[in-house]
Amino acid sequence: MRRKRLIAVITVIVAIILTGTGLYVKNAVNTQVREIFKLNEELKLEGYYMAEFEFKMLGCAYYLDKGQYITAFSRINQIHKQLKSREGLIKEPKFANKKEKLEFYLSRQNPKTGAFMDDNYPLFAYIGGTLNVISYIELLSQEVGEPLRLKYPLKFLDEINTPEKLKAFLDDLSTVGRIGANFRSPYVEAAELAASIYYPGDMERLGLYNFSPEWKKALLQWFYDNQDSKTGYWGPKLRSSGELLNSGDLVATEKIIKLFADRQGNNRHPEFPFRYKDEIFASTLHRLSGPMPEDLDELHEWTLVMNRGTRLLTRYLWSGASPENKDSARKLMEKILISKFENFYIEGEGGFSLYPGAEHADLDGTGETLGFLDVIGALSAEKQNFLWGPPDKNLNDLGVSEVSELKESDFTSIKNSQGVNSIRLYRTEPRPGNYTANIVCIYYPKETPVLDIIDLLPKVTRWVNATSQNMGNWVTKEDILQHQLANIKTQPVPVANGDAPLKLANEALLNNRMLVIIGFDVLQTPKYKSTLIWR
Repeated sequence: MRRKRLIAVITVIVAIILTGTGLYVKNAVNTQVREIFKLNEELKLEGYYMAEFEFKMLGCAYYLDKGQYITAFSRINQIHKQLKSREGLIKEPKFANKKEKLEFYLSRQNPKTGAFMDDNYPLFAYIGGTLNVISYIELLSQEVGEPLRLKYPLKFLDEINTPEKLKAFLDDLSTVGRIGANFRSPYVEAAELAASIYYPGDMERLGLYNFSPEWKKALLQWFYDNQDSKTGYWGPKLRSSGELLNSGDLVATEKIIKLFADRQGNNRHPEFPFRYKDEIFASTLHRLSGPMPEDLDELHEWTLVMNRGTRLLTRYLWSGASPENKDSARKLMEKILISKFENFYIEGEGGFSLYPGAEHADLDGTGETLGFLDVIGALSAEKQNFLWGPPDKNLNDLGVSEVSELKESDFTSIKNSQGVNSIRLYRTEPRPGNYTANIVCIYYPKETPVLDIIDLLPKVTRWVNATSQNMGNWVTKEDILQHQLANIKTQPVPVANGDAPLKLANEALLNNRMLVIIGFDVLQTPKYKSTLIWR
């Protein structure tokens, strides 16, 4: 029996090698992987701790790429079986207080490695998940009023704590074979390590680990030497040809840039200047124009690419971009935002899912969408001005009219103006840069998937406060409430669709002796204004 099993395994391996392209392996695991991603979504909604999930999947891709097929298929089967049966999974309890929640997440640390990750996976898989959980623990510690203290030291970093060990680690992740080329690359974890040096929750600042100056210099040098001059991107290369896989890894690139540039795109290190900005901009525009895939594992990557790519443009490259590039980027942002609302917004709940067609919203999907809204300037007047210029320069004034009673025709000019997605009615003239106060109602003159931010945010806030989810694969409830929504104060207002809200408008006009009507586009920038004075 064992001999037959061995022959079968050898036959599979030979078949894999003979295909040369790796498609055999991809087809062999695709069905199971699709179900694994669906189970992941279900388990997050049920309140299971799933912070290790995506890193385990990266580990499986690594084993396949390295020819460790038995290990890879065994791990995939184990993951599938565990997610399906729930056996051995940890369900988050109902916490009595923040202290209990903090203790729960502290207890997820592996005493053997210090990582927040199963030690049956490769070292690189420890990095991202550990950073995610440490960031959450820091936030919970602040809420409890305690300094951040882990239960165990981060021993796994000892394996890469010299320039020589670091280089070997990075070199190992920097190439893939034809089989590995069909899966998401673990190279992104090399980027996570690089970005952790400047992350708000980085390990050194928190006193959790110290790297030597020589180590940091080696890290900078390695990434500086391995940037592609044609695309400006970083990423793994094919072992057979040395060619950059898929023209580079956008998600990894957005993380690595933090090594060389601050948030304004300025150089961090004169000896390692931030290079190839035009190439990066062009590469990113091309990547953002790609269609939305169907497979769940590819959709996971697509969501990250859309968000990280937009953040890369607006955070690090915008100041030096040409008007033509900015206009191209704006059109892509509009397209992406429409797609997010069409495919991921769960109308009955007020949040967003990570995958299209999902029945329920989740923290990862909601956090990612709020992050996208933030980087396009929809949540901040300051960012909006930086990206699109002062509103008073872009706002088309349709003039002042005197009326005694509003009619449908009084809204015709503004609702038919090009690019208007939603209309806000104001009791008084809004102060420059403040378009979120004194709103009578929101009016959608035609059917649109994109909600006005004044309509959306109270719904999102209500969903986040009500959900029993604490942590998705990487986004936490507290992070959304305390970072993404903390400085946004909006109250629910009446909403009208199709016909103009004449009753509300006339009441406001009579009570305030004026009414200001402003049309906003899908990116939430004010485009047209009409002022009505009561007579």
